[in-house]
Amino acid sequence: MAHIHAPGLVLHMYPDTLLAFGASHTVEPEDAAAAQRYFVCLSADAVEGLWTPLHVTRGEDRLMIPEEAKSGHPRWRRGPSYYDPDELWCIPHKAAQRGAAEARDQSSPKAPNTVALSSLPSRSQFPSAAAFRGVVKHPAQG
Repeated sequence: MAHIHAPGLVLHMYPDTLLAFGASHTVEPEDAAAAQRYFVCLSADAVEGLWTPLHVTRGEDRLMIPEEAKSGHPRWRRGPSYYDPDELWCIPHKAAQRGAAEARDQSSPKAPNTVALSSLPSRSQFPSAAAFRGVVKHPAQG
């Protein structure tokens, strides 16, 4: 059974798989997340979602999601996570399912990894839909 893609859902995914199955993003290709990592869903419609990749280190211009806002698998909950407000991904749901399967995401629909909605990054912090690189039909509520 697949996850229901909704704001706050966190999946561990492979960016290359996401791109191979139709995902696009708002940064230069060399600046986009490349290694497997967690992504958090900001919004979703019936076809795709807007996600941002998460990092384990602060880095320049990255903003924090506190450990207290995280729930789910212990590996996910450990420590704060950081996101770059310049990097937003539009990911078809099928691509997210494949990316999570390849990265062996350890969450499940009954025990999802999540970020509390009160700590979820705001869509307004990220670039507009016009900033997406690649084919994007209608970014989910973007």
